[in-house]
Amino acid sequence: MPRVTTYGGRKVATEALPGVRKTAAETPGSTGVGLADAETRAALKKGQAAGQKAEAMAGFGGTVAKVGGYLLEQQAKDREHDDTVALVEAENYLKRWETDRLYNPEKGALTQKGKDALTLPEQIDTEFTELTGEIEKGLNPRQLAKWQAIKGDAGVNLHTEIMRHVFTQTQAYEGKELQDRIVNGTKLAIANATDPRRIGVELDGMKDAVNRMAPQLGLGPEQIKAQIEKITTATHVGVIDRLLTNEQTKQAQIYFEETKGEIAGDALAGVEKALEEGSLRKESQRKADAIIAKGGTLTEQRAAVKEIEDPKLRDEVQQRVEHEAAIKEREDREAEEATLTSSYNTVDQSHDVRSIPPATWANLPGSAKSALRSYAEHLAKGVPVETDLPTYYALMQQAASEPETFLSQNLLNYKAKLDEVEFKQLAGLQLSIRSGDRNKADKDLAGFLTHKQILDNTLAQYGIPTEESKQSTAQKSAVAQLQRMLDRRVEAAQSKGQKVTNVEIQQTLDDLLSQGETVPGSWWNIWPGGKSVSDTTKRLIDLTPADIPADVRQRIETRLRARNRPVSDATVLDVYLEMQVK
Repeated sequence: MPRVTTYGGRKVATEALPGVRKTAAETPGSTGVGLADAETRAALKKGQAAGQKAEAMAGFGGTVAKVGGYLLEQQAKDREHDDTVALVEAENYLKRWETDRLYNPEKGALTQKGKDALTLPEQIDTEFTELTGEIEKGLNPRQLAKWQAIKGDAGVNLHTEIMRHVFTQTQAYEGKELQDRIVNGTKLAIANATDPRRIGVELDGMKDAVNRMAPQLGLGPEQIKAQIEKITTATHVGVIDRLLTNEQTKQAQIYFEETKGEIAGDALAGVEKALEEGSLRKESQRKADAIIAKGGTLTEQRAAVKEIEDPKLRDEVQQRVEHEAAIKEREDREAEEATLTSSYNTVDQSHDVRSIPPATWANLPGSAKSALRSYAEHLAKGVPVETDLPTYYALMQQAASEPETFLSQNLLNYKAKLDEVEFKQLAGLQLSIRSGDRNKADKDLAGFLTHKQILDNTLAQYGIPTEESKQSTAQKSAVAQLQRMLDRRVEAAQSKGQKVTNVEIQQTLDDLLSQGETVPGSWWNIWPGGKSVSDTTKRLIDLTPADIPADVRQRIETRLRARNRPVSDATVLDVYLEMQVK
């Protein structure tokens, strides 16, 4: 606590009085000039001495009076100074407390929010009284008299600031409580959309809360009326929407007819549109269900949809019919995949399609049966499946440019045309696209797309069609073979840690396309479909199995069998082309 400095001992020291003249100076009169005789002069001299003594005594008294006044004045100034210092010190102490108690960013009174602020006036008043009481113990009576005014002003200011904060927080607290009451009441009314009594109870409760609390929050009659209209509209609209969501269209229409007089005008159009949409949805569902129940192809079902005259209803019914067709197609595809998976598992174990249950076999499409037979033959011979390059690259192209179509492919139908590595690669692509991981799919396709673009540009320069629809079977096979040769060279370079640029890829393609092979002629080749009679030079990409010399083909087949690889025109040509590359 501050200690007030009180007035102590003497502050002004006494000083010696100034010297007083005891005799007067000689004058012409004192020397007897003009006097008649010596007696007269003696008497006059005596009188002068008496006058001088009286004058000296009078001067001494005046000096004493002046000194006393000075001492009193200085003593008063000292008391005033001490009182001022004591009061400033006391006021600073009070101000420091007020600053920390109210404005401390972590624990100050003004950081108290909402309900927590309501008890602040009593707390602050008690603390203020205790603090000022301690301060007053160090003040003397004079200082206490002046302190009361300082304390009074500080108390008023402190109380005003606290009450302003409490009022603001009270408003916020009560406003939030009222808003929560409205939110909860609206939710309960909507949740009980099929119970008109409960809706009425919640609405009445919300209106009553607004009427009681809104005036305390400073809302006038018009504002209260607007608030109640807003609550009523929100509740009715919410109930109607809930009924429509639950496809209770008829109940929603009845409720609207009963309450539309209480719904604000700017909300009516939205409600009416929602009711129209709800009715349209219900009717379209009924008609779509009827069309689908009759069966038939999707084309036949679409024809039935076109008989509906209402344009909006027709569009809605068509969307439902097509949506159901898409769902059925997916279900059929998943069922087929499950059946094929089971069938391939059976063939993996038995190497014979006859192990597949007859009922399962009968339900398989012809393409699946053919693929299973081919797969079983490979297993029976102990020869792994060799990838059919045109099939593989066509599926990769489809994954890149037509992902939806690629997703609809049952890759098991190609199991007899894809080796294990490339089958898994395509299956992984399907999984990435189906799961929405397009980034991974794009990353997996990046190399293929780059090579394909460079390849197409190069083929166009050499006059070779790039569109599959314009390629012959032989050209498709040749282009696929060329792409495989390109991929192998890029992969070989990358496996050594080399980064292959597009320029280097282009150079590799140019090298492959510029190389040729002399094909010997023969008189036997005059028959249709045979070779030329004379020797010809062909580009590697144009070579066919028929261009392979018989002895070379025999060696290639022997090598393939030794490596347990299938022997076919495609595999033999693949090895032969690799042998010709310089």
